Amino acid sequence: MLYHKKLIKKFVGSLLGVAGISAFIGFPGIVQAKFNGFSKSSNQSILAQSTPDTASPSPSVTSAPSTTNSSSSLSTLDKEFMTKAAQSDMTEIRTSKLALQRSQDKTVRNFAQKMIRDHTDSTTQLKQIAKRKGFTLPKSIGSDNQALLTKLKNTSSSNFNRAYMEAQVQAHTKTQAEFQKYLQQGQDPDLQAFANKISPIVAEHLQMAQKDIAHL
Repeated sequence: MLYHKKLIKKFVGSLLGVAGISAFIGFPGIVQAKFNGFSKSSNQSILAQSTPDTASPSPSVTSAPSTTNSSSSLSTLDKEFMTKAAQSDMTEIRTSKLALQRSQDKTVRNFAQKMIRDHTDSTTQLKQIAKRKGFTLPKSIGSDNQALLTKLKNTSSSNFNRAYMEAQVQAHTKTQAEFQKYLQQGQDPDLQAFANKISPIVAEHLQMAQKDIAHL
């Protein structure tokens, strides 16, 4: 027992100093309480350091950037222009293929072949732009163009050549107006470049059609 008291004295002495030993001897209960409190406080401090702070916010996680359909950046005018340009190309190609089936006139056939070639090239360029922008081009030529195509199909062979060329004047006049409108009001740089490139070709087609009618 004496041996244990000596050990306790030595330990407490190291904690409280020499002056505190007498206090320990005189008031063992009080010192023991302080010792217990010190031990408890130390244990709590150690526990607080070793236990993660669950209340602290977790590190922020950077979410992947959201992907949006690029067609959302297109204006109503952009979409309208692309739609009408695509329908114009399809109309010129279909009416011109009909001309090659029904006409034997050299002037008409040469014109029809040029229309198919030029408007197929225009369609290819427009499809590339539409794909990059996530825009779906129309598969229908539209009600007005369909009415024109139907009228040509129902035209007699004797009147077909003139009817075809007149239809080309009508169609290219309308298309030229759409291209000019976009060049004046459109904002998309890709579509502006496309309109700048194709507009002179449309104007050339219109002049050719007007000229060829005079020879029929």
